[in-house]
Amino acid sequence: MKASCTISGQDIIYRLSDYDPLYEEAFKMCFYEQDAEGYFKRFPLSYRYTDYVIKRFEADAKNMFDQLLYRIPVPWESALEEFCRRVQGSALSWWLTGSCAACVRGVELNPHDVDIMIDSRHCSLVEDLFTDEIIEPIRDTSGWVTKDFGVLFLKARIDIASDPSALLDNPEPADCGPYALQHLETVLWRGFEIKVPPLDWGYWSTNAEAGSNAQRKSKPFWNGCLGTK
Repeated sequence: MKASCTISGQDIIYRLSDYDPLYEEAFKMCFYEQDAEGYFKRFPLSYRYTDYVIKRFEADAKNMFDQLLYRIPVPWESALEEFCRRVQGSALSWWLTGSCAACVRGVELNPHDVDIMIDSRHCSLVEDLFTDEIIEPIRDTSGWVTKDFGVLFLKARIDIASDPSALLDNPEPADCGPYALQHLETVLWRGFEIKVPPLDWGYWSTNAEAGSNAQRKSKPFWNGCLGTK
């Protein structure tokens, strides 16, 4: 697979070409659009860390998509541990959701990424803390189910989203919605205190089989990616 970036008008074009057709599942999951040359996604050229995101995308896009498809191991524990280390002592308000939130409680699942929710006021802080690791710019979604969305690549993919919409809890609460945000609990994992959705309200289960069901259900919107509006 070839991952490249070009400039078109006021946009950066992320381009994926020369790929095995098996990758198309991951491209579509991440809301890349298709044209005659392959798959692509646009981001604003005005983004303040443009040079950094281009470098990270061209270097790590293949690894990212390989992990999403489980073609290579997903070092989510190393990614989460490094994230925790880097944000420790900062003003960042964040919590862990998705399958990793169950894993840090002991549920045996197989995450293909790490899902982090933040306060939208701290998007710039995340960018400053992880400038070299931004693979998709953190940007306003203009009415999606979270206010902002972006992606880091820190040995594994880390999705960053902010301010979940009430739509996520319709028709029932999700592990990434406002209900979860209002009922966060703290767990100790590898020496770090991590806020996670509660287990006792029926969404997750410490039972491994139930946990597998929860993993399939835990991303009604997420799929780890944001597409072009």
